[in-house]
Amino acid sequence: MRKLKGNQGARKRAASVATSTELRENDGHESEIESADRSGASRGASATVAQPAQYPSEGSGGASESPAGAGESVHGVREPAGQYGSSQDPDANSKSQSELSSTREFETAEGRLSYSELAERLAVPLVAIYDEILQAKPEQIVIDSEWLCVCHKRLAGHLFPDWAGRFRDVNVQVGAHLPPPYYEVPIHMRQFCDDMTERLRHDPGTSVRSAAEFLAWADWRFQWIHPFKDFNGRIGRVLLAALLYKVGLPHVETAPTDPAARRRYLDALHTADASDLEPLTGLWSHRFMETL
Repeated sequence: MRKLKGNQGARKRAASVATSTELRENDGHESEIESADRSGASRGASATVAQPAQYPSEGSGGASESPAGAGESVHGVREPAGQYGSSQDPDANSKSQSELSSTREFETAEGRLSYSELAERLAVPLVAIYDEILQAKPEQIVIDSEWLCVCHKRLAGHLFPDWAGRFRDVNVQVGAHLPPPYYEVPIHMRQFCDDMTERLRHDPGTSVRSAAEFLAWADWRFQWIHPFKDFNGRIGRVLLAALLYKVGLPHVETAPTDPAARRRYLDALHTADASDLEPLTGLWSHRFMETL
């Protein structure tokens, strides 16, 4: 598989994604379309991490996806429970998204901000994080819980100093997905990072298939854990960018704006939750093949 020859494409991509205020598929899923009929059994864990116990009374509806006073969550992987209507009408859902994003306001350390104002203030530090990744040597980037928390703090600490940079301390329900209870997040993240480090030792970038399997797993697993109160989508993209750079893989599009592509990605995540990563692996293979 062709290795990455330079970082100009990745740098342009970082700036493009960070400055966009459009709702994107992997801008995460916190504000994206989610299947209303997703099975509760879809909280499947990876082969290397045991499935945590479910706590429906704690995770369903009682805990907000966003901190108090911040309204609905902004960018992450799956939308709050019971929101945005039926997944059978993606166009209607996209319209609702647009209407909501134009009216929502958020209490921040810099005052009350509209959705677009908040997105703009997150764009600058996000570009800086991408740029720092590209300025470092791949072997210098150590991806662990501390690194991810530092990235999260740099992204949103100026706006939400009380919780940015720390794993969530509340239980959440994200659409039909019930992430692990908050007190299990640190151990899940440690296991995730340890597993990721071991997989990196085996150079997953040697073929399209191995690269797709690795990135699909990392993509899904981070979002399944949903470690932060908000902005899991942005930090998930930072993680994927760092992994691509470390392995020397070509830049790929991870946040398409096309509604059909968003739908395919979310459906693949649902399937991955049920312990089947093949559809998501197929999407990553397609992304890589488009760059060749």
